[in-house]
Amino acid sequence: MFVLFKWFLWLCLPSTVVLMGIALIALWLLVRKQIRPAIVLILLDTLLVIVMLPWTAAKLGYTLERQYPPKALTEYGTADAIVLLGGGLGPVRPGFPYTECYAASDRAIMACRLWKAGKAPVIIPTGEMAAASEKLLLETIGVPSSAILCEERARDTAENADFTFKVLAERKCKRAFVVTSSWHLPRAMMLFKTPGIEFIPVSCDTEASLTLAQFPVMPMWQKLPSFASGASTMIYAKEWLGILFYSLRKPSQAQALPTAKQ
Repeated sequence: MFVLFKWFLWLCLPSTVVLMGIALIALWLLVRKQIRPAIVLILLDTLLVIVMLPWTAAKLGYTLERQYPPKALTEYGTADAIVLLGGGLGPVRPGFPYTECYAASDRAIMACRLWKAGKAPVIIPTGEMAAASEKLLLETIGVPSSAILCEERARDTAENADFTFKVLAERKCKRAFVVTSSWHLPRAMMLFKTPGIEFIPVSCDTEASLTLAQFPVMPMWQKLPSFASGASTMIYAKEWLGILFYSLRKPSQAQALPTAKQ
């Protein structure tokens, strides 16, 4: 009964309805001998199936995550600061009294682990919602407000880096951890480069690698196409596009010039 319910549930999912609907339209066009439109729909449906497969998402994510695999805290030395890249948290606002934790909230938890292990004295959450999300969660899980220094202007990873450089320079930091999702680290570490500061990548949120490792023993219904897997594929594809973009991007002034305060 359990297995039948899972298959029934998958057949009723919007993603399944869309894929089957496109296939039925293609079949109808074939019956009416409209071959070219039918072929276009078949190719489109095939592409959607591939994009929405959990294996596709996991494999694409793994190409990013394998570059910075997770490590135990004991493998890290010490640094002057922990840079926490924003993401995975919903801010406190009217009607939402608590910080909402999504998949990438591992980032804040990993930053807290580093701080509690005595790896660095201060955490620097960076992003527009740093004070309204990361700071509140960090305080909830035991980091005192005095050890949290928010940077709230950054709107993307490039600005995370540029604005954080100034904060680190003002504190005369020489070494800093960069904490973010492992699939985000390849792009982030392209940007966290500035004279006088060593940046140490710290990975977490390695969902793709875990899914790929578990894939052989996963039940069949978990291996079928879904919008959730398609969304993950889009996230990882965006990262690769970002890597391509930043590889062609000129260094920012913060990256290109030595910082006087260092």
